[in-house]
Amino acid sequence: MKKIALVSTLALILTACGGGSDNSSDNGNDNNNGGGVTAPTAVKGTIDSVNTAQNKVVVNGYSYDVAGVSYADVKLNIKDLQPNMMVEIGGTQRVAGVQVELEPTITGIVTAISADTFDVNGMTLTYKLSHEIELGDWVMVSSLPTANAGYKVLSVVKFENDDLINHYEVEGRLTNLDNNALSFSLGAALTVDYSAAKVEDNAVLANGQWVEVEGTMNMNTLEATSVEVEDYKDLANDTEVEGIVTWVDAQQTAFELNYQGRFVINEHTKFEDGLKEDLKQGALVEVTSVKQGVQQVATEVEFDDDNSTGDDNDNGNIGSWKEFEAEGFATSVNTIDKSFVITTKGKAMTIYVDAKTQFEDRLQFDTIDQQRIEVEGVVINGQNIAREIEAEDND
Repeated sequence: MKKIALVSTLALILTACGGGSDNSSDNGNDNNNGGGVTAPTAVKGTIDSVNTAQNKVVVNGYSYDVAGVSYADVKLNIKDLQPNMMVEIGGTQRVAGVQVELEPTITGIVTAISADTFDVNGMTLTYKLSHEIELGDWVMVSSLPTANAGYKVLSVVKFENDDLINHYEVEGRLTNLDNNALSFSLGAALTVDYSAAKVEDNAVLANGQWVEVEGTMNMNTLEATSVEVEDYKDLANDTEVEGIVTWVDAQQTAFELNYQGRFVINEHTKFEDGLKEDLKQGALVEVTSVKQGVQQVATEVEFDDDNSTGDDNDNGNIGSWKEFEAEGFATSVNTIDKSFVITTKGKAMTIYVDAKTQFEDRLQFDTIDQQRIEVEGVVINGQNIAREIEAEDND
């Protein structure tokens, strides 16, 4: 990933790489390897730079001719694009260029502004807004997840399009699911009422899923009209996804990205701008994969130049990326909150199971009581969340 170089040498990039109408023999970026690099089939990532004069955009280090821009079926203009906005570009570039679909994390009305924070959709986010953004403005917020499943804001862009003003959207990790009240939480404080919502693909909602919710705001409650579970199960082959590593297994044979989905590592996985050992929680990477059976197998993992695995700002609170391992007998299995207890060296540890937990060795949550198991997981908001559960001493 050469984002710093790309931004600082934009003129060179736009004439030498990418863009089906520029130089078909080049068909990509040099990547400092002495040869052209073909753009992936699809890209999910942030905009590095925009050249409105040449109608080009650079995303994840690849330059594209832009044929159109849209969000929520509303046609926009390349002039609406700004660096650090999250977008998706799918399909092979044609002569006319590619379609750029905006993929913000949050859209809504700004209801409060302070020196370094602002409120949108009932949530307080840490970010210093541009002086052009005022109370009552409708904005798109692009972000990456933090250690506590909050929002590390990358950009906030103001829009004055009448077709978008009343469009509210929030993505996030689903918690506090209440199947009786038909509600759940996103982020630190947002309550979602999904009693009147269409759940896309008839998905069964569960804690730990990453969901995209659209609806209307009623005070600090998002009254959902649609809820869609977001994951990487159906990624097309050769799709490149940018994001934060939110978990890595102890053997470094699998990792989770953006709390959304898991990628498998094998002997053919290639690592760029870093080593396999650098793959840790909090690492910013771009992952290209192919689907094999029900698994997404990483063919390439590219580390960001500004890769950092340290503390991160989480809605104003410092949150450290943490993982855990535990082994022992599972006791006090609670089917209501999906938790159990393991006592190690006299210390009891409560462990929770969510939608991203994988069971091995034919184990199931309903059968782990009194079983001797090994658990790997992550710590989110003080809770130990299991990622893998297997029978102890099973290789």
